[in-house]
Amino acid sequence: MKRSFSKLKGHINAIFEAVKEVVRPSTITVQYPKEIRFYENIRGYIQVEAISCLGCARCARICPANAIIMKNVNGRYYPTIDFGKCIFCHFCIDVCPTGALRNTTVHDLAFNNPYITIGAGGKIKGRDLKVVTYEFEKDLKVKR
Repeated sequence: MKRSFSKLKGHINAIFEAVKEVVRPSTITVQYPKEIRFYENIRGYIQVEAISCLGCARCARICPANAIIMKNVNGRYYPTIDFGKCIFCHFCIDVCPTGALRNTTVHDLAFNNPYITIGAGGKIKGRDLKVVTYEFEKDLKVKR
C-alpha cells in the first residue's frame, strides 16, 4: 500500500509540474550565439601545440577517420586536423607522447568573427559570450 501511494504521489507531482509549464513556462533555451551552454566533460575540439610536437605521426596513424594529416612546415612535420572529418574519439590525444594534442571545452566553432582563436587552456579568444549552466534540483525544477 505504501509503495503504490509513493508512486501515485510521484505521478501527481509530475502532472503538477507539467501543468505549471503550460501555464507559466520557464525558459531553458540558450540564446545562441550570444550565450553558450557549458559542458564539463566534453570531448571538444583538439588543440595542437606545435612547439611540443615531435612529428612522430602517431596521431595520424591511429585516427580512424583519417582526419589528421602531417604537413611539412620548414622541414618539420606537424599534424593538421580536418574537423569536418573528425569524430572526436580523442585517440590522437591518448597516443601523443608529448601532450602536444590537447582537449578543449569548445564544442562549437560557428562564429561571425573570423579572428576567433582557441587560446591556452582551451579558452575562446576574441568572442564576447555568456556561459549558461543549468542545475536540476531534486524536485525536477530547472535552475538557470
